[in-house]
Amino acid sequence: MENGSLGVFVMIVSSRSPKVLWRMVGLKGTLQVERGNKDGKHGYTVILYTADGQSKSWFYPFSGVTEELKTFLSDISLASLKKDGSYQVEPRLSYVEGARDVAVLDAMLESGKRQGAPISVKNL
Repeated sequence: MENGSLGVFVMIVSSRSPKVLWRMVGLKGTLQVERGNKDGKHGYTVILYTADGQSKSWFYPFSGVTEELKTFLSDISLASLKKDGSYQVEPRLSYVEGARDVAVLDAMLESGKRQGAPISVKNL
């Protein structure tokens, strides 16, 4: 990654309960995202392990593409109303963030092609 952090992506699909897990390790701690269930809802558990040994966790139920599309359309509508360019759109919807997502996916695929070899994500 651009900031020097390392990441691992694990996906197991050959079982009754598929497992999807991301883990990113940086200087200030480790962030892990795991797909699963909580209280009967499907979603992602996010766990932050800080450098001082503490941990915090959060659960985010799936909101899917519908919520992303609502945010995108809302930003377009609000931005078009402010002709002076003063409206700040959701930063995660920028083309740079989209390109970063594609760069991470590209590195993941390249790593898989090379039997799990470490691959650097292209800097943007």
